Amino acid sequence: MAHGFKTGGRQVGTPNRSRTALRERLAFNYPDYDPLIALVEIALDQSNDLSVRIDCHKTIAAYVHPKMRTSAPVEQMESDIVINIVRPDASVSGAG
Repeated sequence: MAHGFKTGGRQVGTPNRSRTALRERLAFNYPDYDPLIALVEIALDQSNDLSVRIDCHKTIAAYVHPKMRTSAPVEQMESDIVINIVRPDASVSGAG
């Protein structure tokens, strides 16, 4: 059993056999095919429906630009925060 680290199997990033076979078939049958270039061509073709072109642009944008953050970055506070942990029985004297 692994203890927080990889002990066997494929190296990280190594494609599995089915993906490698698919890439080889695509390269053999369609040597100049590039899905991003195909999406660009669809996106720029004015005869395509606007919604199809927008979807192509959205897909391409994910490969060209990083996703924007949904919230503003947290600003650094000027002073340190101090947390005092008080036991509930601390007010009772220890005389027993």
